[in-house]
Amino acid sequence: MPGPGAVALVTALFAAACNPTSPAPQRPPRIVFQETARDFGHAKQGTTVTQVYTFRNAGGLDLAIDNTRPSCQCTAVITSPRVVPPGGEGTIQATLDTSDDFGPTTRTITVYSNDPAQPVTTLTLSGHVDAEVAADPPQLYVGHVSRGQAAPNEVRLLGAVATGADAPIETSGNVLTASVHDATSGTGERLHVTIKSSAPLGRFAEKVSVRTGSRRRPVLAISVTGIVDAEAPAATPVAEHRQ
Repeated sequence: MPGPGAVALVTALFAAACNPTSPAPQRPPRIVFQETARDFGHAKQGTTVTQVYTFRNAGGLDLAIDNTRPSCQCTAVITSPRVVPPGGEGTIQATLDTSDDFGPTTRTITVYSNDPAQPVTTLTLSGHVDAEVAADPPQLYVGHVSRGQAAPNEVRLLGAVATGADAPIETSGNVLTASVHDATSGTGERLHVTIKSSAPLGRFAEKVSVRTGSRRRPVLAISVTGIVDAEAPAATPVAEHRQ
């Protein structure tokens, strides 16, 4: 037979299990956003777009916002305490710089929290940026290019941009020369860049500035990066083999 101590322990455990005043297990934190996608409509290029995302803690324990990670040209700020009690609300403010955007635009903000069921939430900010002039892409990477060679890729210029050999173009360093030409197909002009024969070898980063007819954006500044290689050595003629 079990001793009196064992009987007392079983009785105590049974009483605790049946006691209606025993605290119920608390629900974990749960992040719930009012909406995860926001559309800012139309915005003029160069303006700043701001949107606020509201969320609440639908769980039973404190909700902690560990971090936010926005995509390029976008910032995200937690405008409420990082720790939100059960039933409480918080906000995250996203700000988009539209200086280099045009046309349909989308950015994302990744939110990290201690919600065990949904530790990562992706917020979306989208709309249309109206631009008088634009460069596509706004930054150009040309890769490896030898001295004296033209870059294999180019930039499409949209809007009121001067064209032809007299187009006012400036470069910021001693690596590139640039020119604007009419597009052979489609709309807009094309910006071509060539590596100078005297360019120093190695990596470079320069800016090409193109004057425009836009009062809002009179200059398009396009970043160009790449690597200058030495000229390929001339082929050595093969000596004729005679019997």
